[in-house]
Amino acid sequence: MSLSALMALTGCVSTGSGKMGLDFGEVLAKEQQVFTVNGERAALRRYYTDSYDIKLYGQKKVMELEVKGAAMMVANVAEVPGATLITLDVPEAGCNHVYHVYRVSGTQSSKWQNSYRSCEGPLSFNVANGQWTARQTVKPAVGTPYMLVYQDGNLYTRPLEVAKPRVAPKPKPKAPKAAPAKPAAPASNAVNLDDVAAPAADAANLDEIDAPPPGKINTRGLKADTASDVKMKDEK
Repeated sequence: MSLSALMALTGCVSTGSGKMGLDFGEVLAKEQQVFTVNGERAALRRYYTDSYDIKLYGQKKVMELEVKGAAMMVANVAEVPGATLITLDVPEAGCNHVYHVYRVSGTQSSKWQNSYRSCEGPLSFNVANGQWTARQTVKPAVGTPYMLVYQDGNLYTRPLEVAKPRVAPKPKPKAPKAAPAKPAAPASNAVNLDDVAAPAADAANLDEIDAPPPGKINTRGLKADTASDVKMKDEK
């Protein structure tokens, strides 16, 4: 068997100095999800230690993830100008959705240092007008609702407004009607009005969050969240 074929079977990686090493993920990890980055195959892989990495087959890279958890999933993959955003959802005790956002640009990768919590419901993702957004649609029990906005290489956290409760209009009083000369005897099968519930007015949805206006989201005055580089291994 040729050397190149042997390395392909064992999963070898380049250490960057020209030396080849074993890609343990090919042997020890289990693929959790398969997706695409720039039209090329990628996979989230889990090890028995509950650690994870992402293998980028098109870029010939293995992206090491510092996040650990018994459960992890790729919640969203979005192609934006100059980059691909990969959002991981890593549930924690007491919070159903904790998000970690990674950016892949060419053969480089970075991660925003914040973890974005949305315990009451998942974020809603969208790409429009060259912007990527991820917004809460359910009012959090603690803190202010927010949305994430990515544009021009930066990620911003933008507060959202909670919708104001809608108050049902009061019914106008009706003029009293003249009583009939002889009240009609109630029929045996007449409906007892006391047993009929009045139709409920449109109650305000306290979990509702105002949707942002259409068009490009304004990030003026917001400070960009901090990102740091992610270690990447060359894969041959």
